[in-house]
Amino acid sequence: MKKLFCLIAFSPLLAGTVYAQLLPEAVLAFPTETTALEYDSLSTLRALPKYQELRKQYSGEGLQRAQKDLLLLGISEDQITEVVMAAGPNGLFGLLAGSFRTASATEAVKQGMTASVLENQPVFCAQDSLCFLFPVREGGRVLFGTSTQLRAISDVMQGRAPSVSSNAMFSDLIGRMEPHAPVFGVALGSKIGLWAGDSIPKGLAARIDLTKIFSNIESFGYSVSLDSNAHVGLNLFCSSEESAGVLRTSLTAVSGLDRAAGVAAGAGSLPFSNMMVSSTGRLVAVKVDAPIR
Repeated sequence: MKKLFCLIAFSPLLAGTVYAQLLPEAVLAFPTETTALEYDSLSTLRALPKYQELRKQYSGEGLQRAQKDLLLLGISEDQITEVVMAAGPNGLFGLLAGSFRTASATEAVKQGMTASVLENQPVFCAQDSLCFLFPVREGGRVLFGTSTQLRAISDVMQGRAPSVSSNAMFSDLIGRMEPHAPVFGVALGSKIGLWAGDSIPKGLAARIDLTKIFSNIESFGYSVSLDSNAHVGLNLFCSSEESAGVLRTSLTAVSGLDRAAGVAAGAGSLPFSNMMVSSTGRLVAVKVDAPIR
């Protein structure tokens, strides 16, 4: 949410349509042990003002680290149009798409990288152990991670191991996402505190037990779409229908505190408004609006 509200704060009206073309490829390639993934349409984000501030937020430190090594392979940041970043037991990894070609082994070695082959696909590793695999059947694509992570991805792509698509909860959350959103993702519930960051105003956070609210969330999905306002959607799968009811009640109370704080502090003092909360079974859905600034 911290990332999404940073996006909202810098967002003008976005024209055109965004489709997450890269996400289905990533879901079929990433291992079932994946604990979080996020899709970003970088070409869309680049059209926003204050891009340099935004680039520190989307996709996080992992993408910035990858871009440093990609330069050694002759791939610049502005050639990357889409990214799916992910996390698992062995750290960060991802899939990038853009207007670039498979790197030359000769040039990679000249830049101090090592060249190898995995399942007949070229792999280049930097000195910091970050490796890049270029799928031979897909132009303008590159997977990155440690060599261990790339071997796990290769096992999935060769049908020797299950993909994250076998995670029924993640698949359900992905299916509920707004396909036009330039940023969205899914993660295990244990990561929601890190994701939310400091988005919730301190005045409200002091009056609610966030640990209790978050403790029964098994997985969650988030997205943001933009027209004349920013519309954030959040879907949360809880451990039981009872815990979903408790979460809905707690979030409804947060919405009430939000409105009360807005009246007391003045319009525009909070980073979100018009919170709507509903639940069906174990799923709690939240919608929040924010102004375009």
